[in-house]
Amino acid sequence: MAARTASVGVDVDSLCHYYRIHGLDESAATNAAWEVGVPRFLDLFAQVGVPATFYCIAEDLETEGNVARVRHLADLGHEVGNHTLHHRYDLSRLGPEEMLDEVSTARAVLEAAAGAPVVGFRAPGYNTSARLISTVFQTGHLYDTSVFPCAPYYLAKAGVLGWMRLRGRESRSILGSPRVLVAPSDPYEMSSSNPHRRGLQGGIQYPVSVAAGVPLIGTAFTALGRGPSLAATQVGLRLRNHLTIEFHAVDLLGLDDDSLDPALGMQPDLKVSVEKKYVIFKAVLDMVARHARVERLDTLVRERGAMT
Repeated sequence: MAARTASVGVDVDSLCHYYRIHGLDESAATNAAWEVGVPRFLDLFAQVGVPATFYCIAEDLETEGNVARVRHLADLGHEVGNHTLHHRYDLSRLGPEEMLDEVSTARAVLEAAAGAPVVGFRAPGYNTSARLISTVFQTGHLYDTSVFPCAPYYLAKAGVLGWMRLRGRESRSILGSPRVLVAPSDPYEMSSSNPHRRGLQGGIQYPVSVAAGVPLIGTAFTALGRGPSLAATQVGLRLRNHLTIEFHAVDLLGLDDDSLDPALGMQPDLKVSVEKKYVIFKAVLDMVARHARVERLDTLVRERGAMT
């Protein structure tokens, strides 16, 4: 058994959220993330032989067929995680009652659909706060995986939001606290007063992995291509005892492949063919599976608890 571990997550953000990020009219949004993207990831994980966690938005279950799709994920042995009720990008800024509703109601809805406990949480936009972390653990979650300590991502996000503001376009996304840039890169016990630093009684955090400045996420793999993605992943495997690799369901969608709304071309990775992305992602996951024990995060958290 490899001492090094890894986990793979997929944020199942419906296309409407991408319209909101780019300030577009979402009336043309479809359910392609669930209907097409998720099955492609299930096929990918089956080929590589790894379990994953799918972080789901509870309001998406109002769309016909999505409750059955969540149950199918759980039946296949994958974990279902909480990605909130409405995917509010400003979740970390909400008042206590609204925040609690976003977290606790989503957990109840997702557990009912999955027929299994939902114990992991990821905040929309990777934005968190002391109040949000407290809410996450008070509502029965065992871990959080919302911290993304990646300077290139943070700066790129700031640039895009600034560019949109200058052009009078409103994005639902927010930048979040710069404290994330100095957060630990390995799993850690959080401070109860600051989720971006180590401490006691704040709960366990599994940050999204960054290797030599490269985020180990689907959009970065797509932009880099196969060779550089494998090189970055190899660095991560050498530097870290645990890798938290993250995708979005839309990472395996394509504008041309899936006849998506051309307005979504503002999302550059959607212009890359699904076949090319699939090859890159499979190569990365094959490498990780050879050098680490890939587990669901709920499994690793329970193992961690058993050892303490």
